[in-house]
Amino acid sequence: MRICPPHFPLSPGRGRGQAGFTLIELSLVLLIIGVMLAITVPRIGNRAYAQLGSETRKLALAFRYLRHAAILNGRSYRLVYDLEQQKYWPEVGQVAAPPPADDENLADQDFSSGDTATVPEELFTIDREGPLEVRKLPEPIGFSDVNLPLVAGKVFEGVVWTTFYPDGYVDLSIVHLDNGQDVYTLYLLNSITGKVFVEPGYLSWNQ
Repeated sequence: MRICPPHFPLSPGRGRGQAGFTLIELSLVLLIIGVMLAITVPRIGNRAYAQLGSETRKLALAFRYLRHAAILNGRSYRLVYDLEQQKYWPEVGQVAAPPPADDENLADQDFSSGDTATVPEELFTIDREGPLEVRKLPEPIGFSDVNLPLVAGKVFEGVVWTTFYPDGYVDLSIVHLDNGQDVYTLYLLNSITGKVFVEPGYLSWNQ
């Protein structure tokens, strides 16, 4: 007599040729994904933060170069910031000769009143001979503001500039760059030495 073994139905979802996940397996997968995100996201943030610091230091190099160029060449230079287009570029000054004045105009001119009609005017054009070029800040980096305490104050929009003079004098300047989350500060607080510094964070002017 042949005895057949009892027949047990297969549980649903776990049949032959089928794969499933237990709660423990799903929890392990979610844990691995969480660890990967925890490792990857800070790296992305650090990269953006490092790029912000790099762009601020490049701006500081432009400061140093223009001060030395002004002294060596005996000409005024400017570092121009376009806060709308998020660009900056170097300009060099050239003294434009005043228009010739005839005897009649000289006779009418009142020098005692401080008339400066014949004083040469300095015109600035983009410096195409030096190593600096027009630089567009890479997104998401941009100017937060530019503070020229003795010239224009704190500016949030438009076009302003720092001037470098042939005697080594430089306009006091505080420039803030940000990437939408972090801020870096470039500051020059001694017009005579012209030494420029770069620091993380938002540093303000305290006179």
